[in-house]
Amino acid sequence: MNNRRSIALVAGQILKKAGHPLHYTEITKRLLPQFRLVGMTPHQTVRSRLATDARFKRVAEGVYALAEWREYPATRFAKDIAYDVLKSEQKPVTLSELGGAILRVRNLVGGPNLVARNGVRSDNRF
Repeated sequence: MNNRRSIALVAGQILKKAGHPLHYTEITKRLLPQFRLVGMTPHQTVRSRLATDARFKRVAEGVYALAEWREYPATRFAKDIAYDVLKSEQKPVTLSELGGAILRVRNLVGGPNLVARNGVRSDNRF
């Protein structure tokens, strides 16, 4: 019973038992006694399951909570903030302006230009 659904199910049970959000590496550590995850990076497998399952939400870098936990707001990705800013502006903005807008919403490492560049780099909406 080592499939996508069962990993998410057990991860949900782990979070419920903990009663608070956990980093995906900690969830993996607690999950490994129940699953034989093959490959060199089992923590990345768990992370991808958490990131793509609606039962979970990312509340900080690498930290996941159950979606039903209202006291932990989901964190927004820089690319989503950038998309919203560009959509609302309806005009071209500089990297610095875009990065500044992203940084006002979310505390990220780096200056405005770097944050904006990384925010739009891998997003095919731009």
